Amino acid sequence: MYLVQKYGGRYLRNNDDLKKIADYIAENRGDLGELILVVAAMHEIAREMMERAEEYKEGIRESELDALFSASEYQTAALMASALEQRGVPAKVISDIRGHSLTPLEMESGKHELVLTKVEKALGEGLVPVIAGFQGIGEFEMSDRLGRYGAAATAVAIAGALECDCELYGNTNRVYVKDPRVSEDRKKFDKISYEEAMELTMLGDGDLEAEAIELAQMLDVKLYVGPAFEEKTVGTYIVDRSIIVEETAVSGISTFDDVVIYTIKGIPNQGEEIAELFELLGELKVNLNVISQQPYQGDTCVVSFSCDRPDIERIDEALAINARFNTLETAKMDDICMISLVGVGMAAHVGVAGKTFATLAEAGIPHYNITTSEISISTTIDKENKAKAVVALAEAFRL
Repeated sequence: MYLVQKYGGRYLRNNDDLKKIADYIAENRGDLGELILVVAAMHEIAREMMERAEEYKEGIRESELDALFSASEYQTAALMASALEQRGVPAKVISDIRGHSLTPLEMESGKHELVLTKVEKALGEGLVPVIAGFQGIGEFEMSDRLGRYGAAATAVAIAGALECDCELYGNTNRVYVKDPRVSEDRKKFDKISYEEAMELTMLGDGDLEAEAIELAQMLDVKLYVGPAFEEKTVGTYIVDRSIIVEETAVSGISTFDDVVIYTIKGIPNQGEEIAELFELLGELKVNLNVISQQPYQGDTCVVSFSCDRPDIERIDEALAINARFNTLETAKMDDICMISLVGVGMAAHVGVAGKTFATLAEAGIPHYNITTSEISISTTIDKENKAKAVVALAEAFRL
């Protein structure tokens, strides 16, 4: 039986970590089955590459960044294969499994092609294929200090092609019901649906790759996220919702810090200016969390949106030089966080929104922007009320 394991983050900081992984595989190879190993860039190597890239950040193109970070992961894969060989585990580096039959238009639309011929050949020869995590899946910019964050998606894609399970070992050791930085009980999910895991990841401060979870759902890959080198009972399985016996209205709570709310008054209602505002934010690559619009005076409206705190400087500069917006009244709220309730059973339960905001009101917690999806409710609150809100909502929904 095949098994794909991905290592990165806290488990692959330096050579000592790499050797620990090799020791574990050598000692447990009989129990791991036909193992395929995917590695992210070792932190020490990635950091050095990033420092070099920073010297050329004004002129470096995406293709050069690809080359730099591919090299980081190729080096890590080569070292891992060598460490396995030293411990009597025959291994082979598979540096590039990307196909080349896609058209430029298909690649631009986000399609990816992986060819596993070399992987299957290595497995047939009794070798452990060691694959560099970066295979062109996932987004990357200079601000991503620790690497491309695509290794998990690569591992999932391989598992999908081989029709086997996938284990992800990185900075996220399990999926928690409540933010562990706020809640002391650190209750985890034993199993969670793809939809809930994706929503908690996208709405919170977690380190899981949303692309990897989405791909796992598409390819029907059973994911395991947990501490490396330990029993599988201590982590979380991410699976199809049909495997979850009970779908509660609210399954988990996530939080996201460093949120800023912008409110712009007096924007004409015709739509052209509103479209230009969000096109401007799109060009700045601002990740918008919550958006709302209300009538104002005459034929104008008030538009509010929340975003990540690091985006402030770029937004302020862009609004200041834009003739449509620099004369409008603009306000900012700092020290805000977003709190989100997530549950696949939310669509089948009535009164979740009412209970949520009644709970916040009873706790004396003011809230601001609100957004909803089929399985989530998110609102922004003052950062100082984060812990209080998590406790109150957890009690209200018996989490």
